[in-house]
Amino acid sequence: MGDGLDDESQFLTQRLPRVLATEPTMPPKPTRPATPAGSTEPSAPPEPDRPAAPDASGKAALSDGLALSVSGAVGSVAGLVSWLIAARMMPQESVGYATAFVSAFLLVAGTAQLNLDAGNMIWLPKSGRRATTLFWRSHAVIVPACVVVGLIYVWFVPSLAETGSGPDWPVWVGVALFVLAAAGWGLWGLHDYTLVVVGKPWWAPGRSIAFAVVRIGLLLALGVSLGPLGVVLSWVIPIVIWAVGSAVVAGYLTRRFSRITDEGWLPTRPEVIGFLAPTTIAHWGTVLLFNQVTVIVIQRFGPAAGAAFFMAWQAVMVIDIAAQRFMQSLSAQLARDPDNAREHIAASRKRLFVIFLPMVVVGILLADLGLQIFGPGYAEAGDVLRLLLIGMIPRLLIAHELGVLQALNEGMAFARLQLASTLLVIAVVVFVPITAADPAAGFQVTELWPLAIGYTAAQLACAAVVLVVARRRRRHDGARTAPGAAAQRSAVG
Repeated sequence: MGDGLDDESQFLTQRLPRVLATEPTMPPKPTRPATPAGSTEPSAPPEPDRPAAPDASGKAALSDGLALSVSGAVGSVAGLVSWLIAARMMPQESVGYATAFVSAFLLVAGTAQLNLDAGNMIWLPKSGRRATTLFWRSHAVIVPACVVVGLIYVWFVPSLAETGSGPDWPVWVGVALFVLAAAGWGLWGLHDYTLVVVGKPWWAPGRSIAFAVVRIGLLLALGVSLGPLGVVLSWVIPIVIWAVGSAVVAGYLTRRFSRITDEGWLPTRPEVIGFLAPTTIAHWGTVLLFNQVTVIVIQRFGPAAGAAFFMAWQAVMVIDIAAQRFMQSLSAQLARDPDNAREHIAASRKRLFVIFLPMVVVGILLADLGLQIFGPGYAEAGDVLRLLLIGMIPRLLIAHELGVLQALNEGMAFARLQLASTLLVIAVVVFVPITAADPAAGFQVTELWPLAIGYTAAQLACAAVVLVVARRRRRHDGARTAPGAAAQRSAVG
């Protein structure tokens, strides 16, 4: 006789993409019949060993999520450290030019890679012998898209090329550096997620740590003499090296992974479009949230207040990025084990809060001390940072729901939630009325607390909607599974 848990788990499995809810990802290796005792018939040669399939247990899911979170957190923390070093090495105006270049190519990479990294988290575990084809086809889409979008962007904002070319090089060098940075960074997430799928999750944070060390070392070596160009080169040189090297390594591991089974599968064009179209639009919202909010703040309230807000915002985004990357592992987990979807979803929520809620609490308590590292002017944003971190608590609920919707391939629902949470924040930053207490002195960072309150209110509103929708969804799921459960109980009775 079935119970409610089995009914809901069965229905969640039915909601997964058709290709995820079929037989196990990797069929068992066939066995050879034993040779009868005393037989003179020569035995068949042993079958060559194949790589073992990645573990599909909950322990593996936790390891995958932690690896992606650490990788994202390393990049975010390294970014904070590098901007701190740049601020101590060069004038504020030079730092402004460099931040514009970096923010622009990050924006181009985030929009032009079309969320193919997340798509591969779902498709690669089921691709079997076609895994290598899927991996390289993703490169063939991401790189040209980043190049085209990068060229268009730098055409409309030529100052970026001037920053990249420095005082002595021709402008086309700056264009080339911008395009190379955008294309290389567009591949970063694809390589990270591929390492998770092929069973090497902790290689992702390893390469992030090495990248951060090299980038900061180049900044220290070049920043003093080259100014903004030194910052640009400290990003572009390791990006290009890591993009090529990671493509070779991940490509080799993907080929090994493809030998686990003789089965092969690729998503159809409608399946690809059905997933990528809505999730890409939602991903654009995330990129705007991470990279453009502080630019708007600087434009509205000036460089001094904006710089302090930038540091507070980056501290919050470290947690946000790590939480969302942690939830990316749920897609691979459900692809490996769709029959236990409900259990994996519940476990991911518990793990998310156990890991990240203490980070938020510590940040709230130590906000002043953390910002003091950047200087007394930045420490004035302590209350702003506290309010932003309070908003991160409901934001964790949103991050979990986004991960679930993506894993279940509910692209439109994913896009609606992501865009709503992003557009609300951008609306707050653009439209919240703030008047400088002293017009002659300009805005002070302590006057920007309404922005932080607006961010927290936006996250609370979205989290409340998430809870209501999730409750209705559970009731709807239960209503649809109830007839089947009743029939089963009747038959058993």
